[in-house]
Amino acid sequence: MNHVLRLVLGLLAVLPLRGAAPVLAASLAGRFEVASMDAATAHRVAAAAEEGWRVLAAPLGLPPAFPSPVFVRVVPGRTPGAPLTHGVAVETGGLVTLWLGPRAQEGRALRVALVDALLHRLGAALHGATIQPVVASWMVLGAAGWWETRTDGARLDALREGSRRRPPPGLVPLLEGPRGASGPEGDAAGATWLFTFLIAESGRGGEWPRLLARLLAGGDPQAMLAQAYPGRFGEPDERELWWQTGWHYHLRQRVLPGLEAEEARELLAALARFAFADEAGADRLAPLVEVLGRRTEPLVAAELARRGVDLGRSIAGMHPFYRNAALTLAEAFVLGAGPEADRRRDALVAQWERDWADGRTLEAATAEALDRWEARRRGPVP
Repeated sequence: MNHVLRLVLGLLAVLPLRGAAPVLAASLAGRFEVASMDAATAHRVAAAAEEGWRVLAAPLGLPPAFPSPVFVRVVPGRTPGAPLTHGVAVETGGLVTLWLGPRAQEGRALRVALVDALLHRLGAALHGATIQPVVASWMVLGAAGWWETRTDGARLDALREGSRRRPPPGLVPLLEGPRGASGPEGDAAGATWLFTFLIAESGRGGEWPRLLARLLAGGDPQAMLAQAYPGRFGEPDERELWWQTGWHYHLRQRVLPGLEAEEARELLAALARFAFADEAGADRLAPLVEVLGRRTEPLVAAELARRGVDLGRSIAGMHPFYRNAALTLAEAFVLGAGPEADRRRDALVAQWERDWADGRTLEAATAEALDRWEARRRGPVP
């Protein structure tokens, strides 16, 4: 009996005893669907999954959505056969299920688990159901590190400072690192820098997307690296020098990651978007003014606090077009109680709508101006 089947049987044995149906929470359609016996956990995991998708969409080349989402199942404690961290199963037809154990339901372990499942889903989408995706440890750890350092500048500083105290890891051990039975194991810092380095070295020839697709299909990572980056360094010693030079270059960079205008717009739109279940059980988008009007309810208060923390980590790197909107939304998330706060609520919502519209206008006008400049630079089409 395989691990996944044992887990399913264990869940069937435990869930009926709870006397309640699991709560379903979904990110945008075709991305993640989360089931948990605890509503707060379900929504927290779904929010983290949506953040991960947004941050990793560009480096992983994710589509707007998959035909079927990643099914995330939060496993109750003491379930027979349950993993302590997480497990990923790829079923017939490319369906991917992530089982979240008790030690992977928050923090860094949650990010690693979501990335692991997302890479399996991407591999199934790229290569079909006939090829089982191969997801290396360094890819999971590297993408999770990218996610962490792009949403929290302090983590990037800490990673850079810690990495300066050690020599660069070897390229071969990183690419062929171990994978534990309960999830990725290996050099997380080295994997993050390798992930960053390979993306930075990729040009218009699409070297990184080509390498990622090949690695997810399985095979010799050294040979694939040489094939995906042709004309660089064909011999192992040359590739090692190439990597170590890149390691030191990225450690010396002192610029914190800043959000592009599109990234800032998508982040704020996601943070200001609230979906609540109506009486029929279907999700309904609630306007910001309504959510703030219910800010003293425990579940709403917890969600506002969580979103406030997420937004606070990104304000330093917010694109100038959307900085005012971000500051207004951050103030709305920490609004207090009482009549004065109610009056302030209406003013903040009105200010948010103006700041949001201003940011959209600036972004559109800038894009139009750049398009006109590019057209003039190229000259008339013969």
